[in-house]
Amino acid sequence: MSGPLPDPRTPVDAVVRTAQYLAGIVSYEGLWPQLARVVHNFYGADIAAFLARDAGGEIRCLQCEPENTELAQVCAESAKQVFESGFLSTEALSLPDPHESILLPIGRERQRTAYVLVAAHRGRTPLPRETLDLYLALAGLIETTLDRIASQHRFLSMADNVPELLFQMVEQDGAWRFSYASGGARAALGLQAQDLLDRPALLFAGLDDSQQIRLSEALRESEAGRRLHIPLRWTAPDGNLRHLLLDAASATGEQGRPVWDGALRDISEQVRLEEESRRNLLRLNRSMEDAIQAIATTIEKRDPYTAGHQRRVSDLAARLAMALGMPEEQVHGIRLTAAIHDIGKIHVPAEILSFPGPLPEIEFALIRTHPEVGYQILKNVDFPWPVAEMVYQHHEHLDGTGYPRGLRGDEIMIGARIITVADVVEAIALYRPYRPGLGVDTALDEITRNRGTRYDPQVVDVCLELFRDRGYNFPDGVDLGSLFSRRPSPARTEA
Repeated sequence: MSGPLPDPRTPVDAVVRTAQYLAGIVSYEGLWPQLARVVHNFYGADIAAFLARDAGGEIRCLQCEPENTELAQVCAESAKQVFESGFLSTEALSLPDPHESILLPIGRERQRTAYVLVAAHRGRTPLPRETLDLYLALAGLIETTLDRIASQHRFLSMADNVPELLFQMVEQDGAWRFSYASGGARAALGLQAQDLLDRPALLFAGLDDSQQIRLSEALRESEAGRRLHIPLRWTAPDGNLRHLLLDAASATGEQGRPVWDGALRDISEQVRLEEESRRNLLRLNRSMEDAIQAIATTIEKRDPYTAGHQRRVSDLAARLAMALGMPEEQVHGIRLTAAIHDIGKIHVPAEILSFPGPLPEIEFALIRTHPEVGYQILKNVDFPWPVAEMVYQHHEHLDGTGYPRGLRGDEIMIGARIITVADVVEAIALYRPYRPGLGVDTALDEITRNRGTRYDPQVVDVCLELFRDRGYNFPDGVDLGSLFSRRPSPARTEA
């Protein structure tokens, strides 16, 4: 704003016109000359000066109306006391012509006066109270203007320097337009903010049809306070694919129309790192499963019976966990644990494991150590599941009659309860070195008879259903590779 200012007719008119004039000032550019003209023209001051003090205490003149170096120095000398005290002061300036002046502190920074306004009127008569009140009102308007400009500058500076596109969107004629777009458009989209203001369709054009529909429908549900958090796959005008994340909240704009205030940021690097992390996790899981497979293979070389038993228990345990509705990853952990649940038997001499009759008490006690030995072997391996603890507990019973620790009820984790039932059913139903297999019916009678005492009732129920209603049979010829590389196949129906 520039040029002469019209003279106000009354003090109230001066304040109103000042407020209207200051509302049009939106930057620091030319600020102090404009304020000096306001004081000179609206308030009739013969001299108007604005002064500031730097960190070293030196006072400098930002603007003096009329421009006069000596006059600016006089004003600076007079303003020292106001800078120190922070209180309004009136005095006669030391000039060839007598001038009565008012010195007003404006704004405070770190408990120090930021600026001083000097307004001097020619004459020897002290300024009336009405004039002082008028200048106090002016000081308030100037402070408000300075705060507003500072706030706008802080916002614009942050908005243009953060890597997100900050925006406001409004609906016009059935289409969404940007009423504001920050300089972060460069980092988020590779576009200039003005490009989005001129051609808002650039954003929607980079989305596929389904995403365009999804975003448009979400924006139309604009009741106040609604929030959006939408990931987008966006193809830039140069053909590059970007992964974006839109966060926005609905609000009420001018004329009561709904608007969306939000941020759009490029998360392509985050998506890339997450995908790389996922691939690394898959490789890590594959390596872990290979290690378990190697353990199981080692057991098989030493004791083929034990290895075949573990494979069958693993298949049944996985099916029981699935039937209980457990998450896929938990099922996977139970299957892998069951595949090595008897690893502790590697500590038992092979001739004891394959002894064809009842074992003497000492040898039987040695076999009963295998859950703890298995735990000691596995406890320091960083599995994503409690493998070592499930191995430790797979011979525990709900009523405390199991071994090696005599755990009861909820002290036994669900994975171990599942493996226990699968282990018992396989052991009774099929061949053992010291006796022929007793059949599935005998095995199911055992878990039915001890349902709720030794064995978890829910696990028993799904096991009975699996065999009796779904026709499950233990798999024949399941090799180690297939055990670790696939999910259990559907239960086969007996011929």
